[in-house]
Amino acid sequence: MNRAAAVLLAVAAAVVLFGQPVFALWAALVALAAAWVLDPPAVRAGLRFGVVLAIVFAACVTAAVVAWAEGPEKGIAIGGMVLLRLLVLTAAAAVIVRNVNVEWILSATARAGFERLGLVFGLALNTLPHLVEVAGDVWTAHVVRNRKPFDHIRRLPGLGVVLLAHTARIADDAAAAASLRGHSALTRPGVLLRSPVRTAVVTGAPSCGKTAAIVRLAEILGERGVPIAGFVQIGVLEEEIRVGFNVRDLLSRDEAGLARLAGRKGGEFGTRFVFSEEGFALGRTALERAAPGCVVLVDELGPVELRGGGHMPAVERAMSVPGLAGAVIVVRRSLVPSLLATLDATDAVVLDIENLGDSAAEEVLAALAL
Repeated sequence: MNRAAAVLLAVAAAVVLFGQPVFALWAALVALAAAWVLDPPAVRAGLRFGVVLAIVFAACVTAAVVAWAEGPEKGIAIGGMVLLRLLVLTAAAAVIVRNVNVEWILSATARAGFERLGLVFGLALNTLPHLVEVAGDVWTAHVVRNRKPFDHIRRLPGLGVVLLAHTARIADDAAAAASLRGHSALTRPGVLLRSPVRTAVVTGAPSCGKTAAIVRLAEILGERGVPIAGFVQIGVLEEEIRVGFNVRDLLSRDEAGLARLAGRKGGEFGTRFVFSEEGFALGRTALERAAPGCVVLVDELGPVELRGGGHMPAVERAMSVPGLAGAVIVVRRSLVPSLLATLDATDAVVLDIENLGDSAAEEVLAALAL
């Protein structure tokens, strides 16, 4: 029976998504019924009140916009289709997430030569329930904070920004979990970074204090007379939203813009950002001070560097200097396996500093054994 219900759900969902509107209502009812037969708890969890309310709101907004542009009849038809499609997609996704074996998908796609595609699909399945939950919470907060008439609609752009921020956080956490389980196909290393000295790889959750720890570490090394070469990347905030990064030379304290969120034209190097050569130039200058007895500090290496671009050429040159005292590289959790695959080090240690607080810099220093 479950197999028949699964086939019925797939066919009915396809009719709702791609078929004629005249069949959409009946197909939606069939799809929802099949989803209920397969997994009632999943359907109840997926179609919670807050989620349904958000779907109805989206359909009503769509209907209003289309009605204003092409007439009431067209608006009602389009709004109704949006409502049915979102309901069916949400119910189907809830059932799939609870019943599909993601590891089997990853294994099958890897055997077929589509490892990245399988990983992306697996990450999507893992993040979808969290996104639905967050969307409900964000909508509730939005309603509570905007009690005046029409405030809900007037401040919808801000709601979108909050949802995007939560989506980025959830996606990063999911990628980190996948990487720690050995799935690093999304960030295959493009270079080999040789490090003949003890290297501390510093990681942790976003905004946990990685940059502050490196700044404090540089201060401690300076107090001890240990020369340093390197930089940190400082987040640029606008209205409490991160819109880019600046590069700061740890020795000279000079600072330059490195990256800013891209507009409609899209970002560079497969990211959401556009980059400035001035920031890369300052990073090169900071790393050119690398000399025997020096500690190289790099905050941080990202996907661009792990593909061989960005700061990576300057980092390679700095790390190849003979007689270095040590090296510290900051990287996000999801990229730790890729960095370790890239790093040809005789002695490396990974430090997650999320819960270390003010002692993070001292822990990194201890890892360097200086």
